[in-house]
Order: sequence, then C-alpha cells, then structure tokens
Amino acid sequence: MFKQIMRSLEVVCFCAILTGVGKAQLGLVSTGSAGGGNSNVARPRIFQTGPAQSPQLVTSGNPGAEITSASFRFASSEELEGMEKTLEKYTSAFENLSLPEIREVWPNLDRQHEAAFKKVFNAFRETAWTRNLSLECAAPKVTGETANVECLETLTYGKPKGKMQQAGPTRVAISLKGESSNWVVADMRGAK
Repeated sequence: MFKQIMRSLEVVCFCAILTGVGKAQLGLVSTGSAGGGNSNVARPRIFQTGPAQSPQLVTSGNPGAEITSASFRFASSEELEGMEKTLEKYTSAFENLSLPEIREVWPNLDRQHEAAFKKVFNAFRETAWTRNLSLECAAPKVTGETANVECLETLTYGKPKGKMQQAGPTRVAISLKGESSNWVVADMRGAK
C-alpha cells in the first residue's frame, strides 16, 4: 500500500514537472492507444475544429521583439493533419511507455526531459496502472517552419478496475517543427 502511495505521488509530481512547475517541463498529449489507454473508446481530435480563435499575442517587454498578427499564419488543413499525426504518435508512445517511440517524434529530446520520462514510465510499470492522456488544442500558429500550439492537457491514471485519478487539465505550450513534410516536437512546456 505504501509503495502504491509513493508511486502515486511520483506520477503527480511528474505531472507537475510536465506542466510547468520546475525546469523540466513538457506536455502530454493524447488520442488513445493500446499501451494502457483505452483504445476502444473513440476520442476527439486533438485540434478542435470550428471558427478560428483569435490569437493571444504575448510580448516580452522588449518593443523590438513584439509579436504582431502579421508574424504568423494559421496552419493549412494539410499541415494540421501532419501535426495531428505527430501528436497522436507522441501520445501512443507515452501510453506504451516507449522512450524510443518518444524519440521518433521528439528527436532532440534533452536529458532532463528524458530522465523525467524514464521516472514516470518506471512508476507506471511498477504499479501496472493504466494511463490515458487527453489534449485539446487551439489552432496552431505557424511562423516559417515552426508551429506553436496552446493546449489543455489531462492525465487520467489508476488501477485497471479501480478508481481513476486525474491530473489536470493544465495549459501546455507545444512547439512543432516542420521537417520535409513531416512535423516533429521541438519543445513542450507549461503555459501561463
């Protein structure tokens, strides 16, 4: 019992790290997969369709670095499909607890993020908990070969036939980079 409580605390602490508390920040995304999520449940698309949302512009306090509405464009439907596939692969990799699959969609994964993944993957393996990640994202803002996305993420986890626990929803900023008609994760961090 004590060991399961400690694993629960590790998962919650990891979720805090993932959503912006501390230096090792990354986001979790989902659309469902076989590795511990519920693959029989139809999930909503990651990118929400509907009227385009107005961009929220953020400034750094430096007038020369101010972002204007002319600095970006919204993603095309083709780009959107590519980004959706990348985030689906990322989700599947997380739910399968597969670091090699994470590296396929996040090739420049740094050591700090990698260590955080290893820790939470080990916690899930030791407890045999199921995990389900969900992500709802606004329209990506594209600048050159980079797309920035603001999302709400939720991690649901627990015993397969027991009470499920939830971390989130929390805001996450995801940066994707276009590489030869494919998209890869460049960065994930908690958003304010």
